[in-house]
Formats: sequence, structure tokens, C-alpha cells
Amino acid sequence: MGGLSFSSCELDTQENFHFVNLSITEAEIPDFFVLGQSHSMDVTFLRPDSCTYFQGFDVFTDETGLTTVVAIGSVLTQEGDCTSTEDLLTEIVSVTIKDVEFYTLRFYTGDDANGNPLYDEHRVPVVDGINQ
Repeated sequence: MGGLSFSSCELDTQENFHFVNLSITEAEIPDFFVLGQSHSMDVTFLRPDSCTYFQGFDVFTDETGLTTVVAIGSVLTQEGDCTSTEDLLTEIVSVTIKDVEFYTLRFYTGDDANGNPLYDEHRVPVVDGINQ
């Protein structure tokens, strides 16, 4: 009579990184946006140490139309030789303009002493592509 045997192996699912918000120091914002078009902007942010790597941008719009841009980094937690770098890196973020009249963007710049997020906010006029 045959028997069934099951075996399992344990997987180490502990992640060796975590995500962090990176402080944006500068954004090249156009003088105006064109309605219905996608616009690319250079965004400069701080890489604080050699264990932090840029992963992308989190871009979200709330119910009032305010669009927030946050640079996201991953920090390796098992590297022991993290050195402070304070590198300024520049990447491109794109937004598609759907609102008319004005578009409000805010860029995450860090946290205040109480841990509350701080933003650099810009109100950019939107023009109709036909009448530019």
C-alpha cells in the first residue's frame, strides 16, 4: 500500500527593504499646461544615503483636484555600510491635464518637526490647445 507524503519548506519572507518618501528640492514647472495633454517635468529630489534607491513617483489627485507628487525610495535594511550621500537626483514625472482654468500641483518636500508632511505648492494656468 502506497502512502502520501507532504513536505514543505519554510520561505524567508522577511523583506530586506522598506519604502520612504524622498524630499523633493526642485521641480521644473511650465508657465502653463495645455488641456488634454500630458506634460513631463524634471523633478529633483534628495537621496540621503547609499542604501536608498529611487523607485518612482506616487502621483495622486484628491476629490478637490489637488495633485500631489511624492518621490518614492526603497531603503535596504540589511546593508551595514550605508554612507550619507545627500545626492540630488533628477527624474521625469508626467501629468495629464484634465482640469480647466488652473491646475494645482504640490510636491512633497519633507516633514516638519512634528512629522507632518510639508509641500511646495504651485497653481498653473491651463489653456485650451486650440487657442494657444
